[in-house]
Amino acid sequence: MTNSPNKPTRELLFPELSDSITSRIAWFQHMQKNQPLRFRPEYNLWEVFRYDDVQHVLKNPADFSVTNKTHMGLPFSFGRADIPDHRYLRGFVARSFQPGSIEKMAPEFTAMVDSLLEPARTSGKMEMLGELCYPIMERAVAHMFGLRIPGADHFRAWSDQMFGQLIGVRSPDHANVVDLFKEQLDERKRNPGDDLMSELLAERRKDSRLAEEKIVHMCLDLATAGNAPLALMLAYAFDRFCRDPEFFQTLRRDPSLIPGAIEEILRYDFSWFNLWRTARHDTVLGGQEIKADQYIVVWDSSANFDENYFPQADRFDIRRSPNPHMTFGQGMYICLGLPLVRVLGRVVLERVVASFSDMRSDPENPLQTLEQMKDYIVSLDAVLTPSKVAVP
Repeated sequence: MTNSPNKPTRELLFPELSDSITSRIAWFQHMQKNQPLRFRPEYNLWEVFRYDDVQHVLKNPADFSVTNKTHMGLPFSFGRADIPDHRYLRGFVARSFQPGSIEKMAPEFTAMVDSLLEPARTSGKMEMLGELCYPIMERAVAHMFGLRIPGADHFRAWSDQMFGQLIGVRSPDHANVVDLFKEQLDERKRNPGDDLMSELLAERRKDSRLAEEKIVHMCLDLATAGNAPLALMLAYAFDRFCRDPEFFQTLRRDPSLIPGAIEEILRYDFSWFNLWRTARHDTVLGGQEIKADQYIVVWDSSANFDENYFPQADRFDIRRSPNPHMTFGQGMYICLGLPLVRVLGRVVLERVVASFSDMRSDPENPLQTLEQMKDYIVSLDAVLTPSKVAVP
């Protein structure tokens, strides 16, 4: 591939996305029908819009590599490790993210959420991300992995930084958190405990391939896995509660609908998501010849509005079933934190609708989004009415 001064970035794709979800869906479906694969010669890049083609790319890492995609400045990510490393390293931590393992922690999560909601029962106000979403993730990560994180504000800043790097709107800056985890690693070498770092250090004594630097970077990745996606999913849910009181009341009357609501929020509201790959060799995709080293951008958000898999795809429907969305990927590189998003997200929403009888936007503090990308909510202040019925 000839080096081009126009090296692609994720940011270059955002301007074509309308702020209107209706227009965005119409554009996705237009591209699926008329140009399901679009070549951008100025960037040596293919965009993929149709569900079957997106799925094919994501499920075939032997043809479409994660390692040569645009550099994001991350010291390590399970989503960027090549196949042998990915399988080897993910094997150490996968059991921690098994749905059954996380489901067993639901009672502890419930107690954590109730504790965080208690001040809002008195004040009737809460900044939902800063006072609930990021603190619950900080506590959950500490509980699951024994990682010490100095406060929710730091955790929020790290998460925003890492996710900003992931989507290409922030420059690499992870020195502080790497230094913090290095200090904790040194502590575990002196005094091992019943936690993830100690387990990984024990494995390192058996297998020198697991370098200390890699342990630190794995812990950094795990500390933020599912973290920004969970905060975003909950932010989208809370924003919907504020804009649509009936949605809030529907879940309040029937909390069993919450898992379906989460899946539909992941499908519908993450309508700006895409994943990047690089062709390892010449191949054919959707009838088009793809050359080695060309970039591949799979619009999983477009795939989520493919009528072949989602009838009446433009409808937000929390009872949609099946709902095989690909918001966080598919195949071996599916987001490691997705089970945590589902279980912890469900617990948070269950406790919010049980604890309060309604939720409205705080008129004194309007919703704020990331300047470079309006879909990324950074703060959401709500006025909450405590439930008069005893919280179960």
